[in-house]
Amino acid sequence: MPIKRYCFVITLSLFALLANKYFCAAQKLDSIKYENGYLYYHEYGAKNLPTVILLTGGPGNAYIQLEAMAKTLSSKFRCILLEQRGTGKSIPNPFDSTTISVNLITKDIKNMMDSLGLSKSIIIGHSWGGALAINFASQFPKSVAHLVLIAPGPHKDVKKGFDVLYANRTHTRSFDEEQRLTKLNDLITKKGADSSEILEASTLFRRAYIFANPIPDSIFALVNTERNSKTSDILLKELFGNFDLSKSFKNYKGKVDIIAGRQDIVGFFSYELKQDRPNANLFWINKCGHFPMYEQPTEFYSTLYSILNVK
Repeated sequence: MPIKRYCFVITLSLFALLANKYFCAAQKLDSIKYENGYLYYHEYGAKNLPTVILLTGGPGNAYIQLEAMAKTLSSKFRCILLEQRGTGKSIPNPFDSTTISVNLITKDIKNMMDSLGLSKSIIIGHSWGGALAINFASQFPKSVAHLVLIAPGPHKDVKKGFDVLYANRTHTRSFDEEQRLTKLNDLITKKGADSSEILEASTLFRRAYIFANPIPDSIFALVNTERNSKTSDILLKELFGNFDLSKSFKNYKGKVDIIAGRQDIVGFFSYELKQDRPNANLFWINKCGHFPMYEQPTEFYSTLYSILNVK
């Protein structure tokens, strides 16, 4: 190989190594096998950094809804973003209520940690992922180094809470918007909607969760991700029936921090959690709905990094 070309190849190799070390947004996809299939997860950041496990909302939302957050955190943390059972590529066989449940998904997190040799980790959950994180801390308290809940979902009285959520969501939209959304959803159900109508329905649906109106395109692109409706239906049926963590959460004695948008239509869940867990720290972000990491990123990351004691 000519000397110049050899030097060029060495330079590229060194640059790749440095990029991997200092620019930590590179993604690694891996999986672990279990009795009903494979559980997929994505890693961002260097392995020598403190580990954070990110749990996405829904239930049933694709991991990609928090990927931008994982990439941001990857400069300071080894960030692991799970494709929860019943989402993305992590589809069990059979795919039904025998293989999809809150406790099975909770055990998946522990199994993933065990496979990676992690005895403890910071757990960050958003929305439904927050409720899942609480369940994980309740069942495996010694595996949680720090619990951070972002706009968390309900930890008790789920049916009652969702009734309030649905009412808030409806009243956030105007009468005309609500009528239009009903019509579009009917078209989608009957498979009569075109791509522009599907996009319009998604925009109107997300309208209730974002403070800014109209929703900025940049934020809409981040939050409007795929959702597995079958997984959502299975889990919501279970959650409406017997999901109550108000007692079991006492098993976890560690630190709890909550970050919530002051104008979030599910903000009352954070308030209820603070009532049940008085020593939890609750941080409100103004002019912000359900996605503080995207709606008010400067204040959000300043708060989060202060909570986690990183600069």
